[in-house]
Amino acid sequence: MFKFDFTSSTEGATYQAEEEKTAEADRMIAKLTERCRESAKSCKLVNVSSTAAIASDKAQSCVHEHVNLHSSLIDGLHYILPQHTALSEKNTDLIPGVYEGGLKLWECSLDLCRFLAHIMDEAIPIESDFQHVTSAVRRSIGEGGSAFELGCGHGLPACLLLRESVRRHTDSVVVFSDFNDFVLLDVTIPNACLNLCGLYHQQGNDSNVDNVAQDILSRSIFAGGDWMGLSHKLSNNEVLLPDCRSEQRVVDERFDIILASETTYTTESCHDTAFLMLKHLKVDIGVGLVATKRFYFGVGGGADAFSQAADKVSASSRSPELHLVVKTIQSYDTGNANIRDLLEVRLVNK
Repeated sequence: MFKFDFTSSTEGATYQAEEEKTAEADRMIAKLTERCRESAKSCKLVNVSSTAAIASDKAQSCVHEHVNLHSSLIDGLHYILPQHTALSEKNTDLIPGVYEGGLKLWECSLDLCRFLAHIMDEAIPIESDFQHVTSAVRRSIGEGGSAFELGCGHGLPACLLLRESVRRHTDSVVVFSDFNDFVLLDVTIPNACLNLCGLYHQQGNDSNVDNVAQDILSRSIFAGGDWMGLSHKLSNNEVLLPDCRSEQRVVDERFDIILASETTYTTESCHDTAFLMLKHLKVDIGVGLVATKRFYFGVGGGADAFSQAADKVSASSRSPELHLVVKTIQSYDTGNANIRDLLEVRLVNK
């Protein structure tokens, strides 16, 4: 009796679909890798030693606001209100390819700061759901630790890690990255200065410019331009950090923690963020924290779009043994606004 063999047909279709998925992922990875090479020359590493005095003056002279981290042990943060610029006249949060919104303090950034404060509060037992991220965050501010904030803008999450590293007298590294170098000069570096000065004042220490500059210089990198250019420099050991002995050390290309707030507002930015997690998280032990709105209406980004992007980049044959795993670890729903999610991202062996 003749029988149709549906099983082999189904298996064949599944295999073909997987092959097409891998080929599509390979094309996307190749395109992003080429962008890394092309944008490397335009990536600018800001010289903190030459800008610290200006940034410190700006931090002290500009109006600044306080962020309550809702923690009994971790102090709040401060940030400056940027002075009037031509951008404010345009009444826009961003201009694609020109200005990526770094002068605005985005609400997801505050979600991330408060979550980090909760994790760093060592009086709180490690919750089972947060075991990986707690270990990664605490390792990032310890000896030899490392953190990388993508599209940092005001950079408050990274400023928090920097401040806690200084408090603990460790040699950890914090990399701040923003598309616009003027954002780094106008708000990011002044915010780093402002929060370190607050720490010195609390400890009864002298908060002069030289002390601030040395602590920032020995622990931080500020990079302006396309983050793909910075990725290329990291992968080629071209990012150097002066240490306290006036020597230079290479910043490792893989990090304990990668932070991203509101970097997933379009489908393309979701792919970028996922690609950078794939390239720069430490395997198995590193954790990415992506603070995002659940949906960005009309532009295709959001929490689900990022999860799909992570699956897509993980399908590439270029890293066949590695896979990004994404899960939601916190959600924030006020009932009258877009729901916000905090995603944990891990790079694991398949």
